[in-house]
Amino acid sequence: MARSLSIAAYLASRGSADQPTRILEYPARPEGVVIWARCTHPDQLTAIETLGRKVTVDGDPITIIPTLRDWTHEIGRRAVQEPRSKEAIREFIAHWQPTLGIWVRGDLDPLLMDEMRAANMRSILVDANGDGLEQTTGGWVPGAMRSLLSQFEAILALDKNAADRLIRAGAPSDAIIVSGAMEDCPPPLPCDEEERQTLANAIGTRPTWLAAAAHLAELNDLSRAHQQASRRAHRLLFIMIPRNKNDATAFAETMREKGFYVTLRSEEPTPTELTQVYIIDTDDDLGLWYRIAPITFIGGTLRGGGCRDPFEATALGSAVLYGPLVAPFQRHAARLNAASASRLIRSSSDLGAIIEILLAVDKTAELAHAAWDVTSRGATVSNRIADYIRLRLEELGY
Repeated sequence: MARSLSIAAYLASRGSADQPTRILEYPARPEGVVIWARCTHPDQLTAIETLGRKVTVDGDPITIIPTLRDWTHEIGRRAVQEPRSKEAIREFIAHWQPTLGIWVRGDLDPLLMDEMRAANMRSILVDANGDGLEQTTGGWVPGAMRSLLSQFEAILALDKNAADRLIRAGAPSDAIIVSGAMEDCPPPLPCDEEERQTLANAIGTRPTWLAAAAHLAELNDLSRAHQQASRRAHRLLFIMIPRNKNDATAFAETMREKGFYVTLRSEEPTPTELTQVYIIDTDDDLGLWYRIAPITFIGGTLRGGGCRDPFEATALGSAVLYGPLVAPFQRHAARLNAASASRLIRSSSDLGAIIEILLAVDKTAELAHAAWDVTSRGATVSNRIADYIRLRLEELGY
């Protein structure tokens, strides 16, 4: 595809991009096909990881290398820093030798795209919403956006409105597919099925709720909530998993001081009929407890800060509730809230009342079903993209 004169003019205006840049050290290139996924936000990485699992189900190895423009060392294990200068981009492409490029929403950087075109890389645009297109080229280069959008073999738009905006911006209508958003749900956490069955038999029909990765600072809130909910269901079992396993003794001592009969997992492999609070001080996978408890409070969301991904619990059928401190999973919490698929606890004093409400089996099932729909609805989109990638690689002889 020839580069348009308008794009050439725009790139010429960005002469600063050719200034010397320190070239990053990259790990060794993996065997097989490499796909470059250009992300614009860290919360897109989970969706790319999900896509990576789906394209490598069988056959030859396929590796997706995600890059982020605003890269930090904290996310260095999940993504590579996006190259910024022409020299860095060319070295990136020469090292990884990507066969395909995936652009996830966001701005369409003309410098990157020009170098990808020069390297004969095929590209697709996914989760396209049509926003911010005028900022990509500063809004002044005639025909530039049309030229950029025509570089994509396929454009997967979030909805019909996004597709219309893209077409107005110059995207070829025959390249656009209205697909919805990619799945960004983490893989189901593992579980020892024999262990799960043993615990399920021991608990029987007792109503049960779980605090996952709870902070010491939340102990008083959790004990009050359990006291309140236990008045409605006197056989209520509370499973507590401390964020820090070393805090388990402090959890046990505090809950005993509050008047509860407490059992530690290391002392009793299953809760007894007398157990009111069961504290997990062993290295069991969280996936086991999400499967056991129909209700999960996400620890760290009331006090302390830092929490588990609520999608981990909802993907395994547990209804979730959490406080306002949901970083770094604000996007997942917002999706659940928008679908009425979770319960947001605005004040710690509300926790017990919400647990009481969810003790009704129909309420818990309704919440869990809505959450399952949220976490799984993007699977079709991811499957569609994975199918497209595999088919395109076959056509290209890989």
